Amino acid sequence: MTILGIDLGTTNSAMAYVKNGQPEIIVNTRGERTTPSVFQKNTSGELIVGSVAKNQYASLPEQTVLEIKRQMGTNVPIPVGEETFTPAQISAHFLKYLKQSAEDFLGEKITEAVITVPAYFSDAQRKATKIAGEIAGLHVARILNEPTAAAIAYGLDHPESEKNMIVYDLGGGTFDVSVVKLHQDLIEVKASAGDNHLGGMDFDRLLVDWLAEQFLEQYDVPLFSFGTPAEITQRHARVKLEAENVKKTLSSAQEAAFHLPFLAVYEGTPISLDYTITRVEFEALIHPYVLSTFTHVEKAIDDAGLTIEAIDDVILIGGATRIPLVQKLVEQTFQCKAKKDINPDEAVALGAAIQGAMAQPTTNESSLMVIDVCPYTLGTDILRIVNGKRESGFFDILIRRNAPLPATAKKIYHTVNDNQTTIDIGVYQGDDDDERVNEALRLTDTPIIVDGIPENVAGKEKVEITFHYDVNGLIHIEATILSTGRTITQALDAQRGIMSSRQVKEAKLALFDDWEKSKLATEMKVVIRRAKKVRRNASPQQAVKIDEAIASLEHAIQYSDVEVVKQREEQLLDLLMEIIE
Repeated sequence: MTILGIDLGTTNSAMAYVKNGQPEIIVNTRGERTTPSVFQKNTSGELIVGSVAKNQYASLPEQTVLEIKRQMGTNVPIPVGEETFTPAQISAHFLKYLKQSAEDFLGEKITEAVITVPAYFSDAQRKATKIAGEIAGLHVARILNEPTAAAIAYGLDHPESEKNMIVYDLGGGTFDVSVVKLHQDLIEVKASAGDNHLGGMDFDRLLVDWLAEQFLEQYDVPLFSFGTPAEITQRHARVKLEAENVKKTLSSAQEAAFHLPFLAVYEGTPISLDYTITRVEFEALIHPYVLSTFTHVEKAIDDAGLTIEAIDDVILIGGATRIPLVQKLVEQTFQCKAKKDINPDEAVALGAAIQGAMAQPTTNESSLMVIDVCPYTLGTDILRIVNGKRESGFFDILIRRNAPLPATAKKIYHTVNDNQTTIDIGVYQGDDDDERVNEALRLTDTPIIVDGIPENVAGKEKVEITFHYDVNGLIHIEATILSTGRTITQALDAQRGIMSSRQVKEAKLALFDDWEKSKLATEMKVVIRRAKKVRRNASPQQAVKIDEAIASLEHAIQYSDVEVVKQREEQLLDLLMEIIE
């Protein structure tokens, strides 16, 4: 049984498997080694993902979703045309496509996967990723941190190495850094840090802003201030795509051109844009952002108890590390050449595949041992006496950031009121230095309630609280009333930004239905093409009838009404048979 390794990226995703002891990238159904993480409902009503969706983004911006990874861990409804989806549902479409591509490539059913996430992903974001896999029909065997996956891929190729290394991961939407110790067959993550809202897409935005400034200087009018809302949205989409192309060009050339013919019409005059930006100008734009990553690098090294001088190797992963300025600043910081022997777009998927193979004792990779760390400090809120008065909201830490996984911690708390029969447990993420809890970082909308405590005087009844952080970075809570032995166990599934079990079941059915409808739309394209061929040799009257029948069928496809689509397909086919005869 193959366990698929999946890098579910902000801008691009990839998948891999282990063949004859070595990880290999699996190409998708279009023969591509990476798949753009772009989701779209096209004009025919099909839900599509990948390069086809990306290529049509400029034409269908309001029906296209990019960079959904930044919304994971929320249930914010994402509009796609006239429909709405949760971030987990959209991610499930990516995973479903990757799963189907892998099955076509390998010729076998895929039911399990290791899916990677940024090291600094929260518990809610990790659970949302796992749920997306479940909706797509995958059992997620492991949620793996992206830098850790890259370290695994590197460690497989350097089995005798004994060194401290930095995995510097600057992708499309997130930045992570991990300090990793390699020791023969042990891959030990010592510390991680990062920023879930920093990546190559932010550099694209800076280029869009730069272009808008050039336009304002030339025309004395803001680029996105005129035209209908639809025109402005479409204009922004074209500029955004061009900005990405310019960014990529500047990684290998000293200058690049924005070439956008007939971008807009202003006061009756068509406007085309042609501006050239140099690499020096681009580097000036992004320099503060790249520089900010080294704050996280220093934090991770310090948390690991090391110094910069103790780092032996630096591995660069993520597409944005191809930018020369990034490489230059990394190498200046560590006074060594960064390792580039692993493709930065593929390293994470390859490592995920190796991690999946580790679960199967028949593979050579089973001898590797990986120790990861938790990204956030975990604790609960407690009362304290301040100036003789009770004050709530103090952060009491149970598991500290960068504790090795799995991690378990216990503390005993007591009642604070006479005859108190319940205790509320609020679960919070934070940092080691936090004195008070941050309500924005509460993991559950409502506290976990421990009831059934015997009535007693204040302080007599005690409850032991256990936090367990598993290898997937997911949290489990246990509370035991010591006087009675009553225990409450809860995995934090029903929490902020997480779909309920009922919603997941409904999403599974909806995804299956969506794919069936999209498959139907694809089948109808064949029928429509056939009808258009017949039309070429038809009489004018017959051509009109064919046009009407095609329009009727396309309308039904757009509204995804399967029964009506089948009816109108039959009507079109009957018409074609009459004409051919």
